[in-house]
Amino acid sequence: MTAAAENVASALENAIVAGVRGEPREILDCLAAHQPDVVFNLCEAPLGRPALEPHVTALFEWTGIKFTGSGSETLALCRRKDRMNAVLQAHGVPVPRTGVFPAIVKPVDEDGSAHIDAAVICEDAAAVRAATARLASPALVQEFVDGREFAVSLWGQGAEHVSIGETLFRNGLRLITYAAKWEPESADFIDSPLDYRTDIDARLRAAIADTARNAWRAAGAAGYLRIDLRCNAEGTPLVLDVNPNPELGPEVGICRAVQEAGWSWRTFVRQQVEWARDR
Repeated sequence: MTAAAENVASALENAIVAGVRGEPREILDCLAAHQPDVVFNLCEAPLGRPALEPHVTALFEWTGIKFTGSGSETLALCRRKDRMNAVLQAHGVPVPRTGVFPAIVKPVDEDGSAHIDAAVICEDAAAVRAATARLASPALVQEFVDGREFAVSLWGQGAEHVSIGETLFRNGLRLITYAAKWEPESADFIDSPLDYRTDIDARLRAAIADTARNAWRAAGAAGYLRIDLRCNAEGTPLVLDVNPNPELGPEVGICRAVQEAGWSWRTFVRQQVEWARDR
């Protein structure tokens, strides 16, 4: 997260980049030493353990420190795809069906496309069993929606602002694999560019934005959020993933999304700080 931290700090005067391993006492000592007005939270895996992501914001909440982004309950909820899906469904937000083939198998408690490759698309129950056996953690098995895929970035005090990019799959690639997300030299990365200039008609754009905003409300998000959606055969956007702590590095993720929407990075970062102060 060094690049993301430096990218955020570049937009703020007198910002201090405080890297931590993630020990609770270490974080509390850091807060005591610097006495920040606001913490711009970028902690994803304290002590190298993604499951501890919400614990850092819980420390901020416990000690009364204002911070950017979503709170501990939202971070904890979104870390479990099965629970987040149940909440989305309870709020009337469409998600892929279960018990339908082709299906996709993915870890229920991982993000960043961890363990995702072409083999997770399964045509029958035997393939699902084989894909599930490869995982060390519980699996989420749901319909593989073979339609257009969109990355939707939302920000504001109530998701007032939205930026929509479309992933363009080429040369037979059907989903965003781990390599497509993290290995720039790989064929999967090259074959899945994100484009903010594709033709999205007004009706579909409105449906995507409405679905994403409903997911924001269901998750209890704050500050900013990134949501992945795919359209089914009827053109209905379905939520694949809700990420309340997305990439903030330069020229990618939220940084690129806000710039594509006409915001400067400096304006976005400073506004996040002001919104955190107001909460």
